[in-house]
Formats: sequence, C-alpha cells, structure tokens
Amino acid sequence: MLIHSSNTHLLLSNEMCKSRQIDIKQIINNRIYASTMNNLTIINNNNNINISEHDDSNGPSLHTQYIFAGAWILIAVAGIIGNSLVIFIAIRFEKLSNVTNCFIVNLAITDIVFLVFCMPLLVVQYTLDHWYFNETFCKLLHFTSFLSVLVTVLTLVIMTIDRYIYIAHPFENIKWRKPKTVFLLSLIIWLLSCAFASPFYFHYGVSNEVYKQCQLLTDDHVQKQLRIYTITLYYFIPLTIILICYARLLYYVYSKENKCKPKTKSNHVKWSKRRRAVTKMVAIVTLVFSLCWLPLTVFMLSANFLSSRTAFLYYFKMIANSFAYLNSAVNPILYAFLNRSFRNNCENILSKPTCLSFCCKSDDKQQQQQQQQQQQQLEISKQSDPNNQTNNYYSKKEKNIIIDNNIQLLSNDILENDFSDAEYEAQDPAGLSKVIINNMNHNNDYSREHYGNFLITTTTTNDRHLTTSL
Repeated sequence: MLIHSSNTHLLLSNEMCKSRQIDIKQIINNRIYASTMNNLTIINNNNNINISEHDDSNGPSLHTQYIFAGAWILIAVAGIIGNSLVIFIAIRFEKLSNVTNCFIVNLAITDIVFLVFCMPLLVVQYTLDHWYFNETFCKLLHFTSFLSVLVTVLTLVIMTIDRYIYIAHPFENIKWRKPKTVFLLSLIIWLLSCAFASPFYFHYGVSNEVYKQCQLLTDDHVQKQLRIYTITLYYFIPLTIILICYARLLYYVYSKENKCKPKTKSNHVKWSKRRRAVTKMVAIVTLVFSLCWLPLTVFMLSANFLSSRTAFLYYFKMIANSFAYLNSAVNPILYAFLNRSFRNNCENILSKPTCLSFCCKSDDKQQQQQQQQQQQQLEISKQSDPNNQTNNYYSKKEKNIIIDNNIQLLSNDILENDFSDAEYEAQDPAGLSKVIINNMNHNNDYSREHYGNFLITTTTTNDRHLTTSL
C-alpha cells in the first residue's frame, strides 16, 4: 500500500514538473513573441515617421538636419534684424499716418512674431526629432504659425487692392484712406486670421508614441480636408486676387498711355520707363509670393495622394518649409528697402549707429522746411476749394494730372514710392490741389503737351482760384 502510494506520488510529481516545464516554456515563448511584435511595431512606427533612425537609406542624417536647422536660424536672425529696422525707420523717420507705412509695419510685426516664437520651437523639434514641451506649446506653435501666415497673406492682398485703387481710382479712396480706417482694417485682419487659424489649435497635439511628436491627432480624412482648406485659403485665393489686381493695374497703365500719347520723344521715353517700372514691380511681387509658397503647396497636395512618407518627401518638405520661412525675411527687403526713402534712412542708421536718435537731424530740418513751404501752398489750395467738393471741382484733365502723379510715384522705385509726402497729400482735397500745382510748377512742358495749358490766376481780392485754359 505504501509502495503504491509512493509510486503514485512520484508519478503525480513528475507530471506536475512536466506541466510546469511546459508552462514555463509557454510563458517564455509568449514573452519572446510579445517582445518581437513590440519591436516590429516600433520599427514600423519609425519607418512611418522616417526621421527616427538617422540612416541615409531610411531617412535624413544628423548632418542634414543640422544644415536645415542652421539655415532656419540664419533666416530667423536676418528676418528679425530686417523687420526691426523696418519698424524703427517707419516710426523714427516716416509718417505712420501713411497708409502703406501702416501695412508694412503690420507685416513686420507679423514676421517678427513668427520668427521669435515659432522658429526656435520648429528648430528644436526638427533637430532633436522629439517634442520636449507640453501640449499647450504644441497647439500654440501651429496656431501662431498659421495665424502669422494668414495675417501676412491678407495684408499683402489689402496692399495690392489699395495699390490698384490708389493708381486707377484716386478719387474714390480719399475717404477710407485714413489712419483710423487702416488701424481698424488691420484689427479686422488679425481677428479674421485668429478665427480661420483656430481649427489648427484644436486638431494639433502631442502623440503618445515612443518618440513624442507635435502633430495632427486626426484621421486621414480630416487631415486631407485641412490640407485642402489650407491650400485654398492661404495660397490660391490670395494669389488669384493679387494677379487680378496687378493685371488690371497693368491694363490701366497701358491703356492710359494709348489714350494720352505724348507728343514728344522725351515724354514718350518717360512713359516707357514708367511702364517698365510698373511691370517690373508687378513681376517681382507676384513671383516672390508665388515662389515662396509654391513648394509647400505642392507638398501638401502630394500628401493627399501619397500614403507613405519616403526620404524624398521628407527632404522636399524641409526645402518647402525653408522657402516659406524665407518669405518672412524677404518681406522687409521687398516692401521697404527697395524704396529709396527707406534705403537712405537705413544707410544713415548703419553709418552712425551710436546716435540713432540724432543721425538724421539735418534731414529732419530739410523736411521741416519743405513742410513749411508745402503748408503755404496748402493754404492757397484750401482757399481755392471752399466747398471741399474734390470730385466735382476738378476737371477731367486735372484728374489726369493726379493719376499721372500717382503712376509716377509708383514708377520712381521698383516698388511704389508711397513713403513720400505726396501720397499723404493726395488723401484730402487740399492735397489734390497741391499735387496739381506741383505738377504745373515742375513739369509744365509735359503737362501742356499731355493735358493742355493750365494756368493759376490770382485776383486782387483774397479769393484765389484754379482755372484751366484748354
């Protein structure tokens, strides 16, 4: 009995040992399988991100990432310096009551906000391939990026429309071309941009992967819709408006030359130079805007059709982003430093950096003397227009002088020389009279041959009026 029980106990113990061995082997196999699947998942995720493993065959190397980061840092430094100079010159030397000055300062502020806040975070993210900040910074980064881009785009569109109206319809923009109106318009631009950029604040966040990334946390369908929304709102619609305005502006300049052909060869040469200058300005503005944003637009379109993220798409995306960031540094050069007045003031600042507040004191005195002379002419012109009815007061030929003066301002530089006092003078009726007087004083021959003989007659009494003899 004892022997039988002992044998039974041995058999049971052997079976239990075998079962335990099987369980241990099963546990080990399960752990190996789970570890293998986990590694495969990590590898798969890394291949999808395509920037985790710094291998030339699968993604960019650290050397490549540092090159892009260095380029972005240079763009940020150049953009901050350039836009800061634009703001300083506009406040120190120019008139902020000037409409175009207000728009350019708005552009400079927008670019500085992007370069100071967004660019450092983008450099850290793309260089270290990891998001080290919280989710709030992630949301604010992309919200501010899209906000600054939209403010820039809308400001460029408004500037284009204003430039066209200023040249083609100078008598229709007198009432709204005021500093208060421009300030309200800039405020509306910022509010609309905040509203249109708000979807990116809610859809961006920090992913819960092995390598945390600040990215869109939505499905593919929503991402495609956001890409189409961005491309349409940020590129196609603004570019279409800009092209239409500049096309009408060119058509107006060419048609005006055909209607009012100069009688002498010298005047014909003047008109040809003005036409070439306006054409050059249109080409530069349109090409810079379209070329800076075209690569990123193409990338966003291709992302809707290509499911896998290859190394080629990564490099193309980085180059496209670089061109888009470059636009923030090009704006002050394009809209300010190509202007003669801004160039002169910038040279004065750079030549005398130790006395920024007094470096152009002599220029300020000259400007004050010019303003005193202009004020005397304004008094004469105010008396000549007691009813203050500009649109009915001036004849068609006098209006042509105003329009010709505006085109001349546009053609003095590669861009519109809108920082001078002449643009500010043309915003009120007395200023329009002054422009006509200046045109007759400084360009009588051209005015007679082109428009007819204009005479200024004064009576023995205090009434002074402007008359025309055709």
